[in-house]
Order: sequence, then C-alpha cells, then structure tokens
Amino acid sequence: MKAQFKHYNIEDYEAVCDFLIELNRENQNHINWNWARFEWMMEHPEFDKSLIDSIGLWLDGEKVVGAAIYDMYFGEAFCGALPGYSDLYDEILDYAYRNLKDENGLGIAICDENVKENASVKRAGFTLSEQSETVMSIRLSEPLPVQLPEHFCITELDPTKEPYAFQWLLWQGFDHGTDREVFEHEGDLISEIPVFRRHFDPTLSIAAESSDGEYVSYCCLWYSDKADYAYVEPVCTVPSYRGKGIAKAVIYEALNRARALGAKKAYVISDTKFYKKLGFEKEYRFSFYWKKPLTVNGTEYHIFNLLGKGKGGYSYLARRDGRQYVVKQIHHEPCDYYTFGNKIEAERNDYERLKNADIRIPEMLDIDIENERIVKEYIDGDTIFDLVKNGESVEIFLPQVKEMADLAKAAGLNIDYFPTNFVVQDGLLWYIDYECNKYMEEWSFENWGVKYWSRTPEFEEYLRNH
Repeated sequence: MKAQFKHYNIEDYEAVCDFLIELNRENQNHINWNWARFEWMMEHPEFDKSLIDSIGLWLDGEKVVGAAIYDMYFGEAFCGALPGYSDLYDEILDYAYRNLKDENGLGIAICDENVKENASVKRAGFTLSEQSETVMSIRLSEPLPVQLPEHFCITELDPTKEPYAFQWLLWQGFDHGTDREVFEHEGDLISEIPVFRRHFDPTLSIAAESSDGEYVSYCCLWYSDKADYAYVEPVCTVPSYRGKGIAKAVIYEALNRARALGAKKAYVISDTKFYKKLGFEKEYRFSFYWKKPLTVNGTEYHIFNLLGKGKGGYSYLARRDGRQYVVKQIHHEPCDYYTFGNKIEAERNDYERLKNADIRIPEMLDIDIENERIVKEYIDGDTIFDLVKNGESVEIFLPQVKEMADLAKAAGLNIDYFPTNFVVQDGLLWYIDYECNKYMEEWSFENWGVKYWSRTPEFEEYLRNH
C-alpha cells in the first residue's frame, strides 16, 4: 500500500506509540521494540536528541504505518511496518541504512521467527552477527508473593519529585560506585531527570527503602491500557543489598500492580538466571544483522540488494550518485570441488582474458586489491536461470551462448555456463561473471552447460538441492 514519508517531530509522539502498540498486537515479533522502550529511550540521558528529526515515518493519512528509529544514537536502529504494509519494509530498511548508520555501519535486531524480515535484511546486504538479545516473559495470571527482609519497606519513587535520590540509587545500582562525592561531581546528573515521559505511572515506579531512609532497590514498569502487557525497565539494586531477595520483592510488587491495571504478561530484555528464578521464561530471540559501509578505493557505495553468492564472492546491487552498479566482495569460504589462488588477482586477470576473447561481459569499473572488492557495470535483466525456472524457452539465446563458447575455445578458455551467470538485456546475452579456466572438453557448453538450459533432470536436481 502507498504511504507518505515524513521526518519525525514531537507532535508525532503519540502516533508512534500507537504504531508500536499495534505492531505488537497480532504477534510479538517486534516486542523488543515496543512503545514503552520508545518512551524510556526518548528521555534517557544517552539519547541523542539532536538527531531526532532523522527518525523516518511512513503515514497512511494520519496513521503511522511504518518507522525507522535509531537506538539512542546512530549505528543501531529499529525498522517495522504494520501488517498490510509489509511491502514498505525494504524501503524503510533502505532509509535506515542511508540515514541512521554511523562510521561502523548499521545494526538491526530481527526476531528469529520473523522469516520475511530475516530474508529482507539479507537481500539488503546485512550479514548475521553473533550478537543477539533475548526477550523473556512472565504470565500474570496470579498474584506474586512479596516478601521483604526485616527493616525494609516497599515505596513509590517518583524521579521528578525526588531526582537526587533516584539518580543516586541508579548510580550505585548500575555499578558506578558508592562514592557520593564522585557522583555529585559527574555533571548535571540531577538536571537530566526525565520530565517528558507522558505515560509514566508513579504507582509502577517501585523502590525498597531501608529503615534509615535509603533507597536500595528499584523497578519501573510501563503499562498502557491499549496493550495487555507491561514492560520492565529499569531494574537495579545497590551492590551491598544484593542476594537478599529485595529486588525480587520490588519486581513482584510492580508486577502485581500492573496485573491489577489489566496486564496479562510482562516482558523484559534479558537472558539472566536472575529473571529465570523469578519465573520469567525465554520467549523470543533477536539476532543482530550488520551492514557496514562498503567502499572501493575510498568511494562509498550504498548496498541495497544481494544479487548472489558464488564460489569466489558475494555480488551486491549498489547505488552511487543515482546510478546502479555491482559490487563484488571476495570471500574465502572453503569449496570442496574448487581450488583458488589469489582471488582478487584472478578476477582482474580473468576479466582481461575475457575482454581479449571478445566475450560480452560487463565492464570492470574499479578494483580494490587491499579490500578485495571490484565494481562492475550492472546489466539489468532476467537471468537464463530465472527464465528456465519460470518455464520459458531460452532456445532463442542458444546461438549467442554457442558463439561465446566458440570465442572462449579459440582463446583456450572455458567459461562457467551455468545459467545464473547469463543475463538477457534488450535481446543480447551477457556473461556477467568473470570466471574462466583453461579449456577442457568435459566442461564445454555442449558437454556440461547445455544440461542446465532447460528443465532437464540436472536442472530439477539443482532446484531440489538449493
């Protein structure tokens, strides 16, 4: 569906919250980025507000149906589109990479169960990393037992009314130390207390207080009656009071209050034994995909689609200055049926051999020896493989491939005749790979390649295995 793009401004705040609530209504594949996380982030001291108009929104009328939001600062982001608007996702992803990346690129966490988005980020040139985050949940079907040690009591802690006490508790609880002088000399900590959080409920901002008036543990929950879940953020305990059951009591008190308001479940981003002992269970895993700026001899190319993976490298569709290119990144994954030498030098040498043989190939526009990357002319069209797969006859192109085969043989070469390596543009057949080898009769087009240029048993077997 068509949606109109706009840059975020503060008037869009409620619409973005509503979007995030609706996004997680049918399933929770985006629960790591819910409305409460958005609200918590917007007034976090580390959130870079100077970048806020870089948040991208897609609207259908006045309704937000898609968003690209950076996480605290550039370098990590969230991308999402409502059901019924999933065709926007690639556009949103493209916007996020172009506008929300930092010098190291862009990272996005995708739910392992979200098949479509996992496929989209891979197509866009993102690669899976070892980084991940886990979302745990607890059902709030029954009240939870709140038991505090002697000399402690449960109380509400409103950061806007007691900013010093709140910041001092978080300072200790997040292991910055227990030296009050250091805390007080760290700058404008107290003045940074958030006052904008529109949906903050002080009755869900729970602390444990000692008999001498010190706050020693804290839990805040976020709940909206537009959703049926609560979100846990943040939780901390002063180090000297850990292991005494105080944090458990504070969390259970907050969860009981959220339950009374209508929450059926609570989520937390964590995978620690602490939450498991409280009854939380792992529900979703989110894997991080990263896309780093791809430069060739200092020139940056915007990668927006994976064209294919071959024996020697990954080929990406790239854009620069409004034009499209192919950028190939050499890889060194093992191949049990092929032996490689110097891959990047082989690309250059093979290109020259094919040019000298008058075989129609895309022009090599640049080569980066150090980073093992090349830039090629982009030939836009269907591959022979796709035509065959779709049941179309490619017989009309056989004279052209046979002409290439004759030219290659005359130069003492074989090219790779597998149909993914040939693109048809305006009726002309292009060999888009640069791979070529010393001529051997068994690997000629007639003896090997032609088997894959129609729906033969060999072609069908390839489809089954891939």
